[in-house]
Amino acid sequence: MKVTPEQYRTHYLEADIAQWRFALVLFAVPNIIFAWIDYTVIGPGRMLHVYMTLRAILVVFSAALWHYLRTLRDFRRLDWLMLLWSLTGLAVIFLNVFGRPVDYFGHYAFEVFAVLVFFAACPLPPSKQVIVAACYLLPSIVLLLNYKTRSLPFYTSNLLFVMVLAVISGYLISVRINRYRMSAFEAQRNLELQAKSDPLTGIANRRAFLDAARGEMARVERTAEPAAVLMLDIDHFKAINDRHGHELGDLLLIAFTQRIQAALRPYDHFARFGGEEFVVLLPGTAAADAAALADRLRRVIGDQLFVVSGQAVPMTMSVGVAAVRPDNASLDCALRRADAAMYSAKKHGRNRVEVDATYRDGATMKAA
Repeated sequence: MKVTPEQYRTHYLEADIAQWRFALVLFAVPNIIFAWIDYTVIGPGRMLHVYMTLRAILVVFSAALWHYLRTLRDFRRLDWLMLLWSLTGLAVIFLNVFGRPVDYFGHYAFEVFAVLVFFAACPLPPSKQVIVAACYLLPSIVLLLNYKTRSLPFYTSNLLFVMVLAVISGYLISVRINRYRMSAFEAQRNLELQAKSDPLTGIANRRAFLDAARGEMARVERTAEPAAVLMLDIDHFKAINDRHGHELGDLLLIAFTQRIQAALRPYDHFARFGGEEFVVLLPGTAAADAAALADRLRRVIGDQLFVVSGQAVPMTMSVGVAAVRPDNASLDCALRRADAAMYSAKKHGRNRVEVDATYRDGATMKAA
């Protein structure tokens, strides 16, 4: 199943924040160490004060972000904050160029290292990494060719090549990391969906239904809202399979679930429990309303033939209804009562709806 960029970023948000906090420390420590080197190379003066001030701002900004990121839960804000931090770091690099002697090329070695580390260690989306790459590479080329002393043209051209290669290589590394992470997330999502969906019909399986239903039961107990459970069983389905074959039987099951699902509300929980038995959990629904819906579903199935593979096949179903009350919000109990009501419907002639007698709300629930 294809995942959206929002799902991908939300899934990895916690890991990205942890990685960013690591990167902040990774880049802040050299900034502190290089303060002494700057003092040695640049020497006392106005430029050193300006440079030390900007470097201090970057370190303080990094420390503030390191603490703030612990509470951040918005990946869009994270991206823009870290983009701002990256551009602040570039400002330190460019000021470094002007602060050092024009014939000093040694700082470029660290820049190339920092660029590769940035692309590999900083989980900024590739679209925003392009911004950082452009903001680094274009000014750096201009400064290299127009500001620095060209003591050896061959050295300058090699340095230019290495800078461009570092940016391109770093970006491609970042793209590959993102692709691997996306593939891993898609594989994980597919495995989760397979574990929670019925492989034939695509609707929820027993496990997924029970997980969702228990949460709904907790809500019923907390809010005192009604809920109801429907147990659906296709009448004489084994005979249909024997008469038409299992392949057509599978197609009928798919068509059956499609009709039922189309008649339910988006927030109703519909699942296949096994074979030809299905279950529906109806949040916020009293027994009388659940019985009316059950009879409507019964007619949706029984009033129109199913046409699959060029064959018209009649099908009916029996439905059991059980209401859930806040004072007895037990899922297992509700399922047992709905199942008993469904077997009662079969016993009394099939193609009908029976309501568990425990909670009827005054409703008469036998529809033939």
